[in-house]
Amino acid sequence: MQIEGIILDIDYLIRDAAGVIRVTVKGSDGKAYECFDSAFKPYFYLEKGTNLKNEFIVSKIMASIQEPGSVVVENVKKRVAGAEKELMKIITSNPLDIPKLNSAVSEYGKTYEYDIPFAKRYMIDKDLTPITNYFFELYDENGRTLIKSIKPSDGKAIPELNTMWFDIEVYNPLGVPRASADPVIMISFSYKSHGEEGSSVMTYKKIAEDFVVTFKSESEMISAFMKKIKELDIDIISGYNSANFDIKYLIDRSKKLGMRFSIGRFEGETRLEKHGLLERVKIPGRVHIDMYNVVKFISIVGASESILKLNSHTLKNVYEAITGDIKTNVDKISIFKLWDGTEEELDRLAVYNLSDSKALQKVYETFSPITIELSRVTGDVLSDTAVSTTGQLVDYLLMRNAFKAGEIVPNKPDEREIEQRMRAPIEGAYVKTPDPGVYDRLVIFDFRGLYPSIIISYNIDTATVCTDCADYYESPIGTRFDKTRKGIMPLILKYLVEQRKEVKKQYKKNMDDVFLGARSSALKILSNSFYGYLGYARSRWYSRECAGSVTAFGRQYIRDTISSAEKEGFRVLYGDTDSVVLLLGDKTKEETLAFLKSFNKNLPEDMELELEDFYTRGVFVGKKVKGDGAGAKKKYALISESGRIKIRGFELVRRDWSKVARETQRKVLETILKEGNPKRAADIVKDVIKELKEGKMKLSELAISTQLRKSISNYDSTSPELEAAKKAVKMGLKSKDEVEHAVISYVITKHGSSISDKAELEEFAKDYDPDYYINNQVIPATMKILRELNFDEEELKGIGSQKKL
Repeated sequence: MQIEGIILDIDYLIRDAAGVIRVTVKGSDGKAYECFDSAFKPYFYLEKGTNLKNEFIVSKIMASIQEPGSVVVENVKKRVAGAEKELMKIITSNPLDIPKLNSAVSEYGKTYEYDIPFAKRYMIDKDLTPITNYFFELYDENGRTLIKSIKPSDGKAIPELNTMWFDIEVYNPLGVPRASADPVIMISFSYKSHGEEGSSVMTYKKIAEDFVVTFKSESEMISAFMKKIKELDIDIISGYNSANFDIKYLIDRSKKLGMRFSIGRFEGETRLEKHGLLERVKIPGRVHIDMYNVVKFISIVGASESILKLNSHTLKNVYEAITGDIKTNVDKISIFKLWDGTEEELDRLAVYNLSDSKALQKVYETFSPITIELSRVTGDVLSDTAVSTTGQLVDYLLMRNAFKAGEIVPNKPDEREIEQRMRAPIEGAYVKTPDPGVYDRLVIFDFRGLYPSIIISYNIDTATVCTDCADYYESPIGTRFDKTRKGIMPLILKYLVEQRKEVKKQYKKNMDDVFLGARSSALKILSNSFYGYLGYARSRWYSRECAGSVTAFGRQYIRDTISSAEKEGFRVLYGDTDSVVLLLGDKTKEETLAFLKSFNKNLPEDMELELEDFYTRGVFVGKKVKGDGAGAKKKYALISESGRIKIRGFELVRRDWSKVARETQRKVLETILKEGNPKRAADIVKDVIKELKEGKMKLSELAISTQLRKSISNYDSTSPELEAAKKAVKMGLKSKDEVEHAVISYVITKHGSSISDKAELEEFAKDYDPDYYINNQVIPATMKILRELNFDEEELKGIGSQKKL
């Protein structure tokens, strides 16, 4: 039998003491298939010590496990750190035997690739890419569908994936619910399956809403939810913080009720596993995507302007940021009160529960395409991609390409190695700091993907570092890179960069294609992550020589750009990492573009300095930079000729300042940039100070948000957010679980002897301290700008006069 379809997920089962790969295939016919490959075996490598015979090592291997007949040893040639070596390939039937075998032989040499998970090993060796069409040649044997072959298909359109978005509500009289005592009271879901759409709320109290289905008990409701997932034939189930809460709670609560929470399509447990620092949910035959993790990832990598500046990534905040709509909301602390309340309150709770699932659906449809494209580009399964960092994505991409190149994957560093790496930081980028002030007629040039282009141009790779090669590139720090053999990093990066160029061309022709836009973002995210991975202390491919060479070349090119511009009569105001800001003076646009064209002629083929934009005005603010006196490192705002405002480094993009400070600063910047009117900018500050003094400011404008990263009892020193959290816990308004490791929003009130004493959580604050917000928020945020225009604090507070303009 042959079917066409995509790989949805890959895992494995143990059968008769042997590992059997299981591939979940979503067919173009809309059906899901459970397919097995029992022929593929797990393995690892040993580079044996000198004077040791193969027979001796084989005897040690056979003695270490119960079924020695299941182990085969082969001699193979592989490249290790660029040098070809003969290794022993140790193959077994059971992936669970790999740790035992590794332990048995590691004293006789160096072992490699013993920690690559069996399912990933299969995908790497078979060169398989998820969410991509293949032809699967299948046959039946003993009631199982086995894989004979997997071959690429030309099919572009992938099968429609049946998707469910869900959310649970839990009884919470103590604030934080306990699975041992507090029931699940509602489960809402929205879905798209086999061309149909729908949504519903499940509960066990009578609610007069058409979308509500009432059951007899909590256990009957949970059973119905499990049944609904199977009925709808769901491929992807998505929640928001569902790995840490919803699914975990359903699993624990089901145990308490004497039932098993199982939503798998095939045999196996629905379980939680560690993936780096995050929890992930494994569901046999289905994919779980926690959109909270996806949103945080996209925010960190800067792939969405709409969520980049959010103070916290709650579902409400993210939904409202991407849609502009207001989401239905209730106070989470009062959920148990609504459940115990009137018919109207129950109805309100049901509407809120359903709104969570529908809001999640919108968030998923906005951001999941990037996750899907990252899965396609890296080749990692979607469930793992959704919980991966950029480092983990690059790591897997390098593993796949190392196998293709016949290179051994380096081992992960141990803690001692990591500590040594962290003690030797790599010198960073060159920064030319400007004189603070307001400037007219500017231009910004930046290098297109400077660090990726340096890696490509100079063949920078851990395996190309050489000391005795005849033909080489030499970095400014003296490291040499072999010219005669391309490293896998430059090869991958060249592919990513060229692919992105092509995708961007296609996307310009079809801006409605969401996945083309997402693929462009995915390619950019990955290509920009390689340098960081080279210098990351926990990286398999860490190299101080490589990472240091990249930044050294970067410093060289920025200095060359500055020097060349100055020779052509431009004044270089600022330079940092990969960009420069020039003052045009009496230069025309034509002369500026002619300089750019001339400069690019002398760059390597894969490197290019690009025009970012021409700007009519810019504000650069003074900031102390170590070793350089006063300057402005990434702290500026500019307005382009088209009216687009670019802001870097100011508090309005940070969450640990109040909204009033950030918004006042933004208005001051915009007034100076758009109107060139410093007096009007100062008047804005004076008006805000007046409103604060008169007590008219809303508390929501004054809240300051920051995250508690430890237990509230583990801090050595105090802080406003810590004290606000402790007060709320002590008064019984919040539980420890609610505040620990959470983003805390607090207000500085009038009551207390110190700032920390005065801090109250925003939801419990009744007033505010105007002097604190004037002197510690608004004035510091705006004086950094207005000081350059000769205003002082007394003038802004109305107790002095402006010096002069």
